[in-house]
Amino acid sequence: MKAFWGRIYCLIFLLPAPSIVARSQTITFNGQVFKLDTLYPAMGNNGLSFPWEITYGPDDSLWVTEAHGYRIWKVHPGNKGSRMVLDLNSLKNFNYYKPKIGPANAIAPQGGLEGLAIHPLFNSGKPYVYVVLVYYLNAVSGEPDIVSDSGTTSTNNNLCNGSSANGHPCFYKSEVLRYTYDFVAGTLGSMQVMLDGLDGSNDHNSGRLKVSPAGAESDGKNYLYYTIGDMGAGQFNNASRANNAQDKDIYEGKVLRLNTEPDGDAPDVSDPYNEWIPNNNPFSNSSTGHPNAVYSYGHRNSQGLVWANVSGNWILYNSEHGDKSDDEINIIEKGKNYGWPKVAGMCDDNYNDTDANVNNDYLANKLVHNEHEFCAMYNVQEPLFSFFNVNGPDVPSGSTSNFTWPTIAPSSIDYYDKNTIPGWNNSLLVTSLKLGMYRLKLKPDGRSVDSASTPQIIDTIPYLHGYRIRDIAIAPTGDTFFLAIDSSGSTSGPTGGFSGYSTSVNNAGFILRLVYLQALSLSDVPPVTALQQNKPAKILIYPNPASKILHVMCMQGVHKPLAARIYDMSGRLAMQEDSGNESFTIDVARLPSGIYAFKLYNGYGSNISTEKIIIR
Repeated sequence: MKAFWGRIYCLIFLLPAPSIVARSQTITFNGQVFKLDTLYPAMGNNGLSFPWEITYGPDDSLWVTEAHGYRIWKVHPGNKGSRMVLDLNSLKNFNYYKPKIGPANAIAPQGGLEGLAIHPLFNSGKPYVYVVLVYYLNAVSGEPDIVSDSGTTSTNNNLCNGSSANGHPCFYKSEVLRYTYDFVAGTLGSMQVMLDGLDGSNDHNSGRLKVSPAGAESDGKNYLYYTIGDMGAGQFNNASRANNAQDKDIYEGKVLRLNTEPDGDAPDVSDPYNEWIPNNNPFSNSSTGHPNAVYSYGHRNSQGLVWANVSGNWILYNSEHGDKSDDEINIIEKGKNYGWPKVAGMCDDNYNDTDANVNNDYLANKLVHNEHEFCAMYNVQEPLFSFFNVNGPDVPSGSTSNFTWPTIAPSSIDYYDKNTIPGWNNSLLVTSLKLGMYRLKLKPDGRSVDSASTPQIIDTIPYLHGYRIRDIAIAPTGDTFFLAIDSSGSTSGPTGGFSGYSTSVNNAGFILRLVYLQALSLSDVPPVTALQQNKPAKILIYPNPASKILHVMCMQGVHKPLAARIYDMSGRLAMQEDSGNESFTIDVARLPSGIYAFKLYNGYGSNISTEKIIIR
């Protein structure tokens, strides 16, 4: 892997740029055929203003946020109908489209309205939608410096202009909000502030949200996880900004965990939002002694977060931007340190001050003696996978174009747990701002990448090179994907500045739809008569309710293997079992109590039984 990144570097320039998707086109990746078309908006219209989040909701709608437009949309994944459900522009005090407002040279942040998450019981009494946004530009013209709830004063922004040379940071505020969905009006309202006074920046705000699904937490609750970046500390115009990723009292460079509902703890002056902070979080504030929101620390710029049920075990994965190399895929665990700004990628000393390459001496403007020592001293959790884990002498100069750095700029992550596309089950899908999308086939335990899954000499399988993809959503059927395309190739690196409009992007601001086209088998299969097609299979599923073992009995002659799938009420796959026999059992003892949907498929992939089952 270390010797291979140069070949990928060539791919960036040698692959032909994809044409603009007008209606639809058929494309082939790794021997599999897909149809690619635009879902929203209609061609001929302007795209969305930097679509950031795209989530397939439990109401069979796509929920989309506009990072610069500060609007939330619902889009029908089939007929392309759309409706705006919330406009948050009134919450912010700056204007993306008139960047000279405020301080003389102030600019808007890269992010804005960022992540969105939906409560797993959205259709069952908890219609909550969670969002995070950068909303306040500190010390606008004519105002004093801003004093935060903790009593610290933020430097004002009169010199902030986004230049990589002046070293004057841009200070903003961010907040996490909860809204309640009105099913009658089709809008979001009843806003509640869950966490405010969070730092913001023109760079590295991260901003991905995910709610833990049923059964993922040991206490049976649902929690909201939020990635907050390191604010770009130590680089470009934030070169003089302190990096707080290792400070567990400061909410920068962390994964935070919040309650999805207030827990009843009374707020006080020192902790005005402690009703939203779980009491079983791993860290407490060193001044107040109260639990804080930090779940893990030592992160740089994590824009990807996903829960996955792998072989019956829930795992939280993140994708994280590296610096000049070593983008990361991590398993996020409670209380763990992920190393930034003293480690990038593995604890392999490719960043150090002991070799002849001066380009790898510093991370985030901090001297790195060697990564191995820091990892050992501070118990750093290494990533599951590191993209372009280059050797130390190959780390490039920070003054070169960041489009040529050995990075993919991972923007989101999702988990594919379907059998619809051959070979894809148990894969992580990682979108990229530089190279489209990568699929990482996992080993059965989900804790490492299966290098033997592909004949390529790398562990990743590339798709859609040439597209700048911000996020991906997967339809429950497993054959359709929805891709949020960035509005431009804006970057914080030396090639783009912060203007946001320096590099053109294919299908800028559009939601694309990618559909897998399944070829019919050419093998000899006994024909199915019309009578057989219309005659439902006799299926017995018992006992119901069940507590330990679920028995499945099917009539003889049904094409095998049989595929049993059990889904929780949020639509997430909770358990799967395949069998070559008409009669088999499923151990359901590890499923949490509740109501589930049981589906049985024959060997052709047709659904032959759907039942509601109760586990108690």
